[in-house]
Amino acid sequence: LCLSFRVYYSWIVAIFGAVLIALGIAWLLAQNWHQIPRLIKVIILLGATIISYSVGTILRLRKYSGVGKSLLVLGALLYTLSIFLIAQMYFTSTSFQGTAWLLLIAWIGVLLASYLFDSSISLAVAFIEVLIWLVVQHIAFVEVMDFEFMPGILALIFLAAGVLFYGVSLWHRAKAHAFANLYRGWTAFYFLAFAYLLSFQSLLP
Repeated sequence: LCLSFRVYYSWIVAIFGAVLIALGIAWLLAQNWHQIPRLIKVIILLGATIISYSVGTILRLRKYSGVGKSLLVLGALLYTLSIFLIAQMYFTSTSFQGTAWLLLIAWIGVLLASYLFDSSISLAVAFIEVLIWLVVQHIAFVEVMDFEFMPGILALIFLAAGVLFYGVSLWHRAKAHAFANLYRGWTAFYFLAFAYLLSFQSLLP
């Protein structure tokens, strides 16, 4: 039990460390962003992402799993940050739909990288980005169609996402894949989110 607690504690510390490093890099780039040429900006962003993924994979192979996992999470966060910063450099779309497209590219890339590097923590980052994307995309549809924002529709979206995650979890379990439990956990989360939104009866259409 003590060993298990130490493992989970080290993972939590590693994840927080990766998040803080990503925020630090974002802050450093923001301070000097306008003084850096566009090409150099792209090279810095892509280089930092590739290095983070590469070093994280090497450290995992050399049995430094905690540090390796944290670097894979850092790579996922840097990839997401790179998408938004590069998009800001070459086109400025401040609409909700533009943000939704960027989030879609971000979570698909992180999801693919999670399977490529067999990283369950990176997959959790992808799930969080999927959740944010669902909310932003719903707001974008409301904005484009000029509808009133209805939490009931968002609850149905969460329900559909939960059913999809449950189906994927069954497929992973049939394949004895390590990600099966993570998909099942997020299935429960979406069902709970659906039930929570339904509890606000006054907000339903």
